[in-house]
Amino acid sequence: MKKLLFFAPFLAVLLCSCQPSHREVDKIQLVKDYIAALNQFDYPAIIDKFGDSVRMKERVYESTFSKEDYYHHFQWDSTLKPTYKILEISEVEDGTVHMHVSKLEERIEFLNEEAIVTDEVVTFENGKIHNINIVNYVVFNEVEWINNRKQLVTWVNNNHPELNGFLHDQTKQGALNYLKALEYYKQANMVQ
Repeated sequence: MKKLLFFAPFLAVLLCSCQPSHREVDKIQLVKDYIAALNQFDYPAIIDKFGDSVRMKERVYESTFSKEDYYHHFQWDSTLKPTYKILEISEVEDGTVHMHVSKLEERIEFLNEEAIVTDEVVTFENGKIHNINIVNYVVFNEVEWINNRKQLVTWVNNNHPELNGFLHDQTKQGALNYLKALEYYKQANMVQ
């Protein structure tokens, strides 16, 4: 028994040293898996790609969500049913991933009249996504967006005041109201 106790620490060290070493994460694959999870509206798979929290930056606007708080944002976005496409992706020397991403859903199609395309930089920490930073809008029709949004809001205020506030309500109900406002507007104005 004493011999067994004497060799136990050595055996533990030997077993630990035989464990496979921690591999470097394939950052490009991690980002592709994240985009796939967004397209599948798979909340658990999305938050699994992040470390302790979900950090996003859009030019100067920064948001940090706990994984629980991110669920409310996820509900709004997934209700609108966007399609994300990676147009280009590469890992650069500093270990970040740079990509061009398009996003299209009914709201964007109406306001922007085409997909929005962004340049994004993804940073990593401990094998997880640390931050997603939208650094540039490659395709964003600001004039069209503002004009179409103004027409929609004015029409809804005059014809369906029960939907007022849909523009800034980023909850699931807000997204449903946004879709309803678009539907009513398109029907009344014969827009496809």
